[in-house]
Amino acid sequence: METFLRYIQVRAFSRGMRGYNTAWLVVGAAVWMILRARRSQDIVYRTKLNPGERLIISAGSSGPPSSPSS
Repeated sequence: METFLRYIQVRAFSRGMRGYNTAWLVVGAAVWMILRARRSQDIVYRTKLNPGERLIISAGSSGPPSSPSS
């Protein structure tokens, strides 16, 4: 899908810049914005788990707070 959108973007910008029609420039800009929006996901970690493996996600401390020893 991304390859197709890039193809449309390149063709639309090239036709718009050559002066065929301003609508092509608008199409190119719209496709560019769609591609930018699709890439803006914040992926922190990605992995592939095999059968039998597990991924544990935790936040913060799991036990009682420790007191500072002096």
